[in-house]
Amino acid sequence: MAERLDRLEALAETILLAVQQQQTQIGDLRESVADTVGMIGSLAAEMHTMQGEIREIQSDIRGLQTENRRILERLEAHCSDGHGAA
Repeated sequence: MAERLDRLEALAETILLAVQQQQTQIGDLRESVADTVGMIGSLAAEMHTMQGEIREIQSDIRGLQTENRRILERLEAHCSDGHGAA
């Protein structure tokens, strides 16, 4: 009977150590998840900022395209009036 109690006690100690190790690992994983969530939040904020910058650049490009079309129309009109080389 004493042997059986010793084995049960040893098993209980082994289980306790395993649970403690798992609790430590769970704590580490929680920290890792929290760090990852923080990084994702930062990345999302940066992407939002970049999205605004991209919209501004697209607007600038559209403005330049419009300006280039006007310049081209003037050049074509100038050339068709006989002022430009054929």
